[in-house]
Amino acid sequence: MNHDRRIVALVGGGRWGRVHASNLAQLLTPRDRVLWVSRHNQDILRDVIKKLRNGPEFELVTNLGDALLARPETALVVTPPNTHVAVAEACLRGGVHTFVEKPLAFKVGEARSLIDTAEKSNLVLAVGLHLLSASYLHHFKSQLVARGILRISIRWFDAINEVRYGEVKLADDATPIVHDVYPHVWSIVRVLTGYDEQKTNVVSARADGSVSFELTAGSTKVEAQCGRRAEIRERKIDIVLSDGSSASLDFAHEPGKGILDGVTLPSDPAWGKTPRPAMVEVMEFLEQVLSVSRNREWPHLASNCIDSVVGAETLNSKV
Repeated sequence: MNHDRRIVALVGGGRWGRVHASNLAQLLTPRDRVLWVSRHNQDILRDVIKKLRNGPEFELVTNLGDALLARPETALVVTPPNTHVAVAEACLRGGVHTFVEKPLAFKVGEARSLIDTAEKSNLVLAVGLHLLSASYLHHFKSQLVARGILRISIRWFDAINEVRYGEVKLADDATPIVHDVYPHVWSIVRVLTGYDEQKTNVVSARADGSVSFELTAGSTKVEAQCGRRAEIRERKIDIVLSDGSSASLDFAHEPGKGILDGVTLPSDPAWGKTPRPAMVEVMEFLEQVLSVSRNREWPHLASNCIDSVVGAETLNSKV
């Protein structure tokens, strides 16, 4: 990228914030500056920064207000989900292009308010829905060209604790499971069917905290089962095509294994040769900010994925 010195606010020092710090270290230049905002984990973050060499200058900040006084151009919000709206609003009102990890909000009205604030100030507001940028999911879809999708079944289960990105990931009980998982399901269905608007139907909760629900995307019927306390990680998509054939993608370990009519599909040729989804979405966000003519069709724009909030709020009200 050719640009003057950029200042980026990275708000949140948890596991996912550390993932974004690593990605920013690769996306930005030594002349750029990252203001890492967190009141917690200061010693851990200092150790992380020491290992991020040859990238931008990192500076720890304990207060978002102090970071905004430095007039950052962009902000990545990776705080707990129940704080996303307040943090994003502060950034947008400070004139900062803002990227928010999913979920954007728990309530549709709050999400629309953020979108309105961004549009009034000509700011980019994006949502981190990494499956929208997952090359293996798009590759799987490409293998189904010219075959209509009749039904989709999705199983999305997290282990009670597992290692992700080199760190232990624990269940996020502070976030309602529907708001935690539905944005992922919405993204999968969005990539496979092309439909943003998905009509949510039946939802039921089990004693173990898992949920199941049904939705429709166009003429495609979708069933999903989701949980956060499984023994092992599970990511599975099963598809019935309109010609009666079947397909599946098991991506518990990315990029996964695809099968069509009992035959193993070629693996994603881009995986391992191109950036991972979490980096792709931030890279594209930074490009959107710099672009003179922004791509209004970019799927990560909050205005283009508002239905991930609509569906989650509707389902959560029925649990």
